[in-house]
Amino acid sequence: MTEPAETAAVSEPEETEPEDTDLEPTTTEDGPRRRERAGFWTDFLTVDRRWLGVFRILYGTLLIVDLLRRWAVARFYYTNDGILPNHFSLFRPMGGHLFSLYHAFSSLGEVSVAFAVTLCIFVAFTLGYRTRLFHILSVLCITSLNARNIFVENGGTVVVNILGVWTMFMPLGSRFSIDALRSSLRAHDEHTARELNDRGDERSRNNSFTSVVVLALILQWSIIYFFNVVHKTGHGWRNGSAIYWFVQQNRIVTAFGVWMRTHMPFWVFKVMTKGALGLEGVLSCILLIPFARAYTRRVALLLALALHGGIASMSRLGPFSYVMTMQFVIHLAGSDFDYVARWFARPARARTVIYDADCGLCLYLCRLLKRLDPCERLTFIGNDERERIPASIASSLLDETLVVIRPDGSLATEERAVFELARALPFGVLPLFWLRLPGGAQLGRYLYRLVAKNRLRISAWLGFGECGIPRPDGGSALEGSEPPRSLRGDVLAAVAPIREGLVLLLMLALGVQALGDNPWANTRIHVRRPEWVAAVAEYPRIYQGWSMFAPEPPYDDGHLVVDGRTEDGRKLDPFTGREPDFDPYPAAGWGDDQLWCDYTNRLRFPNNAPNRVHLREYLLRWHEFMNRPHDRLVSFDVWWVQGKSPEPGQKRGQPLPPERLTSSGTVLDSGATPWLPKPPPPSVPPLVGQQRPRQAPPRAPVGGP
Repeated sequence: MTEPAETAAVSEPEETEPEDTDLEPTTTEDGPRRRERAGFWTDFLTVDRRWLGVFRILYGTLLIVDLLRRWAVARFYYTNDGILPNHFSLFRPMGGHLFSLYHAFSSLGEVSVAFAVTLCIFVAFTLGYRTRLFHILSVLCITSLNARNIFVENGGTVVVNILGVWTMFMPLGSRFSIDALRSSLRAHDEHTARELNDRGDERSRNNSFTSVVVLALILQWSIIYFFNVVHKTGHGWRNGSAIYWFVQQNRIVTAFGVWMRTHMPFWVFKVMTKGALGLEGVLSCILLIPFARAYTRRVALLLALALHGGIASMSRLGPFSYVMTMQFVIHLAGSDFDYVARWFARPARARTVIYDADCGLCLYLCRLLKRLDPCERLTFIGNDERERIPASIASSLLDETLVVIRPDGSLATEERAVFELARALPFGVLPLFWLRLPGGAQLGRYLYRLVAKNRLRISAWLGFGECGIPRPDGGSALEGSEPPRSLRGDVLAAVAPIREGLVLLLMLALGVQALGDNPWANTRIHVRRPEWVAAVAEYPRIYQGWSMFAPEPPYDDGHLVVDGRTEDGRKLDPFTGREPDFDPYPAAGWGDDQLWCDYTNRLRFPNNAPNRVHLREYLLRWHEFMNRPHDRLVSFDVWWVQGKSPEPGQKRGQPLPPERLTSSGTVLDSGATPWLPKPPPPSVPPLVGQQRPRQAPPRAPVGGP
């Protein structure tokens, strides 16, 4: 049986932080000064908790996708069989203040277990279960993952780290989360249909969160765009050709970028270059505009979608474009959320739910549905409220199945009723779309009937009781009284000033770091960076240097090619599965992903020459890893194939001599030979003591005088 109403009224406080622990603007003053202070507080220090919940889902999904793409190539990048064994990474670290949990895992099996645990952490954070704990663990995991192999780190991964660190100080789990759901279930223990239909408590909830971290996040994004703009001083940005050179990068170009460089006239690239600079300039200051904030936030999101959507469509830069855009979701106003919610609140989505009032499991599921229905599209009726039920519905039907009434008056039962409930909820169709697929309806009907047949037994087993218990007075106990104080609530309230102090300290550290990492700033403001500042920025990989494709866009390009020979004499590049291709100007680009592009581009530099031995050892055993013994390489050369990008109007540029990075055995008939510069013809000096042969005098022309 369910607990009595008196016990439910003194339930524990929320798992998420109390909403009254935020720094709220004072309202004790009168006149313009009070309005000015409240305006600043609202504009730069306050965000809507519902958008924080949306952001958590987006950011958590990004973490999951990023982990899965790394997991697919975990042996190559994150095990001792790959290109950076953990013992070598620790013996010869690629940076200062380096820490990674994944240095403890060596084999593919160990790394897979670590990645599986990491996936569980990311999923728990995305769903909002123990959000604060799993947020901290998620940041620890993603920063450790990036620190494990700096070869594949780029500006996008740094931004992912930065956004994760700053949002640790925000209540991302207070809305649209398991934490919020559990807290609401504890706070309000409904027993009747009238209580299920009462949404007053949810409507009166305070959706505002106020903290200095909101201002810190605004300044962080403004700094990123500002330095990216002021560092673009090269000729390619001044004459408008930068985007043209950008899409000539075969390492990162997408199919759409190839189409653009093939069909677009040069003047379009000039317009795009000036437009990209302009968008970055606007985004560097738009969040700082102190008026019309509701409109500027919307414009900022649209501009970010235009800028980074264009970058993502033309290039493979990993999570960069996506993480740069989703930050703007945090700063949308509450009115924007209400506007978006209108789509899910259309009258056509309304449904009436007739449930079994004597089933504790049915009542609990209705309580869950109420909390999953922020747009209030569901109306609940117990099957014991005969006066509210249409006369056309037989009582026997109500005792056998769930009944859902559509807006047109038609009925849905069993698995069709479940699907109709999903249609009423925001994005509810996504997990249950299979109920409308061939075979899915039959499976859903079987599962529904199995649960419905045993619902009383399941209800008792879960502790809900076999019957509902209506409140004696039909209302909530201790209605109107203040919630009781608790030690947990008082501790969480005391944490707010500590949180603000940590935010201010982090702002100071990253501000000093930004002055040192950006040439535009450190040539004007000379600040000595303390060691603790470097540690704060480097351990979590939240660097502050921003100069993407600056000061010049790249004017050359390169690609790693393995010129291998198998036992039966075939030519094979194991990374493409085809014969080695030394042409630096492929018509469709190389199709490499971000991890491979960043790794190969760093490997070619002389300071990373000691790491090339691990690539050599991997290639010697790659046939074992791929279970392809017939493709064992008996000899190979690893080359960096490079060339100048083609000038506007040309299809090919000037090839540069390939650079050999590492070798094994002797490769005959090397594919790099035609691309290497031809040596000058040797000069043969005369032997010692031997005179040069005399040249015969020219003969007189025939027929002369």
